[in-house]
Amino acid sequence: MKLNLFEDKNNKNEHVDLYFSNMRPQIKQIIDIVQSERISLSGRPADDDLDDGEEILIDPKEVYYLDYVDRKLFMYTGTGVYRIMKTLAECEELLWNYGFVRVSKSNLINIFRIKQLKPDLNMKVYAYFDNGERICVNRSYKKEFDQYLQKMRRMV
Repeated sequence: MKLNLFEDKNNKNEHVDLYFSNMRPQIKQIIDIVQSERISLSGRPADDDLDDGEEILIDPKEVYYLDYVDRKLFMYTGTGVYRIMKTLAECEELLWNYGFVRVSKSNLINIFRIKQLKPDLNMKVYAYFDNGERICVNRSYKKEFDQYLQKMRRMV
């Protein structure tokens, strides 16, 4: 992708022109940033059982994975675990352009946090994160996972 930058101290109407052949996640991210719609996830510390607990805004790039357990959705970061008041499907749609892909019925993972992929028996693959944790890529999600990885690699 080619980038042209022009600085004009006299320009009173800043603008961005974006030319693209198809709408890819990378293009969508640029649009979100220019329109100041950079997403963030809000969550409460998982150990906070009170309904009046404080909500924390977290940048998706800080998230390792999302896990749906006992009808509750949790977000795992390097600093803690947070409860999210969204569904896994909502988060999947919201975070697709930011490197998140579904790898099982209950997990979304951030591919940019993966340190290593290791194959296992029965066509399963384990994604090891840079914090030492691992998540299984279920074999029924493996094809979509591989396609997503290939798509995201072409954009980086």
